Amino acid sequence: MEEIQNQPEEQKGKGYPCPCCGYLTLPMPEKEAVSYICHVCFWENDVFIQSETEPSDENHGMTLAEAKANFRQFGACCEQMLPYVRKPFPEEMPKDH
Repeated sequence: MEEIQNQPEEQKGKGYPCPCCGYLTLPMPEKEAVSYICHVCFWENDVFIQSETEPSDENHGMTLAEAKANFRQFGACCEQMLPYVRKPFPEEMPKDH
């Protein structure tokens, strides 16, 4: 079995960090979390993008950099997703927050 490289460190046993918002909402290592949508920012995990500036097919062409900027401004990966997001649970807080 091939080992997954650059696997995010699991924190508090609750999940892995979302690449957009950073909260621990992904249920398994990034390479295996295909088609999982973060409930805090509504970013759909895209294991195929190679950089933050590459358009994501899973997110209708939005880049991760755009989604992060939107999350800081609106609280969601894009303004249209605001009705679908929720506040993070205490156990989803990353160690550095």
